[in-house]
Amino acid sequence: MKRAIIIGATSGIGQEVAKNLLREGWQIGIAGRRQPALEDFQRIAPEQIKIQSLDVTQADAAEKLNTLIRKLGGMDLFLLSSGIGFQNPELDIDIELNTARTNVEGFTRMVNTAFDYFKQHGGGHLAVISSIAGTKGLG
Repeated sequence: MKRAIIIGATSGIGQEVAKNLLREGWQIGIAGRRQPALEDFQRIAPEQIKIQSLDVTQADAAEKLNTLIRKLGGMDLFLLSSGIGFQNPELDIDIELNTARTNVEGFTRMVNTAFDYFKQHGGGHLAVISSIAGTKGLG
């Protein structure tokens, strides 16, 4: 049985990857900040989907990720798809700091936790979607 954890599966690319993995027969664990969105997605295939509410910017996010891994019975693939980005021409410091908390601190917290799991269990696949191309383009 293949098992994947996706952080950020309640919308966008993370959700589409989750749907594709479900069609391929994977068991998946999804996590995000919005409990109702997680529960809505779980209704698609309750026998294949485990959920865990977590916020990558919070200190307890690693513990909650480990809880989701246990609920799923392990992890073969980890996908982090929870970055944020905003146009901020005024350079509002609160917007910039929130972006850094999510895209730097949250990234580090989640990827380190997944890496530690794979190291302890003999390997796995770790993938991250992280880019400003969606708002800036690559002209």
